[in-house]
Order: sequence, then C-alpha cells, then structure tokens
Amino acid sequence: MNRLFYISLVVLVLLILSAGIGIASAQQDVLRLDVDKSYIINLDTGGTKAYYKDFLNTEQLEGHTLEFHIYVDKVEKTPILDEYVLKLETNLEGPPEWKFGDDFRRSAEWIVWKGREEHELPMRPIILTGEVPKPIIPVEEPGFEAYKETKGIGKREVYVRLTVGTMKDGSTLETIIQPLEPSMEFFSTSEGIQTAESEIAKNLEAARGKIGRTDLEEDIRKLYEEGHPGWASKLSEHYKALSVVAEPPPLALYVILSVILGLILGSAFVYVYVSRGGGKGVDVSQISSELNETSGKIEDKSSSINAISTRFARSEDDEKRSVARELIRIRASLNEISNEIRTIADRIKSSR
Repeated sequence: MNRLFYISLVVLVLLILSAGIGIASAQQDVLRLDVDKSYIINLDTGGTKAYYKDFLNTEQLEGHTLEFHIYVDKVEKTPILDEYVLKLETNLEGPPEWKFGDDFRRSAEWIVWKGREEHELPMRPIILTGEVPKPIIPVEEPGFEAYKETKGIGKREVYVRLTVGTMKDGSTLETIIQPLEPSMEFFSTSEGIQTAESEIAKNLEAARGKIGRTDLEEDIRKLYEEGHPGWASKLSEHYKALSVVAEPPPLALYVILSVILGLILGSAFVYVYVSRGGGKGVDVSQISSELNETSGKIEDKSSSINAISTRFARSEDDEKRSVARELIRIRASLNEISNEIRTIADRIKSSR
C-alpha cells in the first residue's frame, strides 16, 4: 500500500509539472510581427506605400483597394506545439484575398500554419488584398437603445488580425494562445464625411465666437460622431445663423453709449439751470468751458463708435454689416448733438 501511495504521488507531481510547463509555454509569445518590415500599398493612389506602424489609426476612403504585406517571425527558444495554428481575419471586402506561401484563399477568415511540417518551414510573408468597406456604423438613438440594428454613417473601424491558437474545427479557434500585436486597425471614411466634418467644425467655431460654448454645440458634435454627419452638418449651419441673431452687442458699445447719454443729460441740465436764472455768482466762463469739454468727449466716443462700425462693416456677415450701418447713423446724430452742446456753451457765455 505504501509503495502504491508513493507511486501515485510521483505520478501526480509529474502531471502537475507537465501542466505547469504547458501553461508556461502557452503564455509565451510564439510569433512576432515585424512592424518595421511590414507595409501597405494603396492600389487606387498609384501604389502609395505606407509602413505598418504609420498606417495604424489612419483614415482610408471607401472603395479603395489596399494590399497588405505582413511579415511574421518565430520567437526563438519558444516551443511550438504541433496543434498550434495561425488564424487570419479581416473585415475588408471585395471579397478579401489572402496569400500564404503558395496557397490562396478568398474569405474574411483563414486558418493556416498547421502541423509540424508547416512549423519547421521558414515563415512566409502574408499578403492580403481587399477593399475598404463603406463607412456604415451601428448607432444608438437616445431613448431607443433597445433598437440594436440601427445604422448610421461614420468612421468605421477596419481591422486585420492575426492570432495564434489551437483549432476546434476548420474555421474556429478552440483556445487563443497569442494575438499578434499591434493589431492592424484603421478607419473607413468618405470624402463626404470629411467635408461634413470640416464644415461642422467651422460653423461651431464661428458660433462659439459669438455666444460661447453651449450644450447644443456639444449635441451637434455628438450627432456627427455617432453616425449622423448629414443632420449634424445642416444643424450646424442653422446654429451658426442663430448665433448671429443671439450675439450680444460688444460691451464697449454699451459703455460708450451710457457715458454719452450721461454727458448729454448733464449738459442739458446745466443749460436749463443757467438759462432760468439759477447759479448766480457761478463762473459762466468755466461752465461754458466745461460744456465745450463735454462736446469734445462726445466726439471722442463718436470716434470709438466709428471704429466699431468700421470693423462690423468689413464682416462677411449680413447682420453685422446692418449693425454697422445703424452705428454710422448713431454717430452722425452724436456729432449733431456735440455741435448743439457747443452752441449751448456759446449762448451761456454770451448771456452773462
């Protein structure tokens, strides 16, 4: 019994050690993606070549045909088990065409590198040719999140993935040993989407310059990002137009007009007070001088209004040009008032 016990114990230890070695080897990288050597060619732009690392997270136009040349190396001193395979998958369209060694396959997914004989051969480059899909993306409608099949237009994520694993059947991995990193991911877009993005940015920036940031601006931006570039573009145009109407007049204009009003009312009070016999013993020459000084201040403020009206008159915005014309009329009236105050000053001076 003791002998049987010790034999069982040894067998158990060996099983545990064997399992531990298997787990340790499974956690090690088996293959390495050579990002410095791998590259992509855009066949629709005259064969423009971009290296793997420079292509990550770029935007590519729908319908363009891309050709990927992917180089993979074995990791030295890492055991390669016979059941290991390499799964290739992409959501490029066309349908996508893979080449691995002398073998070809047209499909979104393909499992290669099967068995000891394949493992012992030098790694061959993987060539993939496919078409950038239309930028159709799933969207969520506020209040209608349960409708999962809703589609919109936006920057769609496109991928090319390579994964080492063990095979369950001809097209499915049973276990994943190692995803090759960095996974190739980029975005499908269109010229229309790019134009809409640019116009939306311009319209929102123009509106922000007039009325500042608002929740509506953020909602329009979110509408674009979540798959509605057409509506977002149209709403941004209306938002820009409304911001012109809602724009408050410059603070400096309020200050100028309030100061001028005070000067005019003060001058009128002085004239009425003196002309009705008030202020006996008051230095009339001094009052007349102060009124002339007031007239000069009004002229200075009138010049400030002229500066504002000139700036508005140069604007491409019809509303601002209309405001400029109104300010010019106000300035003309102020000049008349300034002249009248000078006349009042002369009358006061001559009345004594």
